[in-house]
Amino acid sequence: MPVAGLATVARAQQPPGDRVAVVSGPPPPHALSRRALLRAGGLSGLVGTALLGGCDLDPRSSTSSPAAPTPDPDQQIVAAARRELRGLLARLSPTGDAALVACHRAQLAALQGDSPPPTRRRRRLSPAQTVVRERRAAERFTHWALTCRNGDLARVLACIAAGIRMQPVLQEQS
Repeated sequence: MPVAGLATVARAQQPPGDRVAVVSGPPPPHALSRRALLRAGGLSGLVGTALLGGCDLDPRSSTSSPAAPTPDPDQQIVAAARRELRGLLARLSPTGDAALVACHRAQLAALQGDSPPPTRRRRRLSPAQTVVRERRAAERFTHWALTCRNGDLARVLACIAAGIRMQPVLQEQS
């Protein structure tokens, strides 16, 4: 049987309702042609681009002049805490109070402060004077931790206060 004959047989075996009937005649009056629909979409895209072209859609920008950034309210606390640690380091002997000096250097680094430059040391503090200064510093750090607005900074300051209180020099004098 030739190939064309098989196609005729296959068509004859299909049920009669499976074929799509061709609709002839003009389209309904309310239907748009594909070409008209594409033209309308392109035209609306051009109009929308023209209208929104002058708009600033970035909520962070404004037409007013940029205001000066507000200073960090905790900056004074950070500066005071750095000064306190530098003052403690300046009066400690690096040989006699090595653990305390290392502790204060680590605490100063946590506050992103620079260690004080090596200078001629003043008279070394007595153990009782060291305890008084360290306890006063721990109280100041506790106060700063309670008054600052930034939670992360408050935790760092509280850890510094606890670190000072846990030093063996202070534990021996209790």
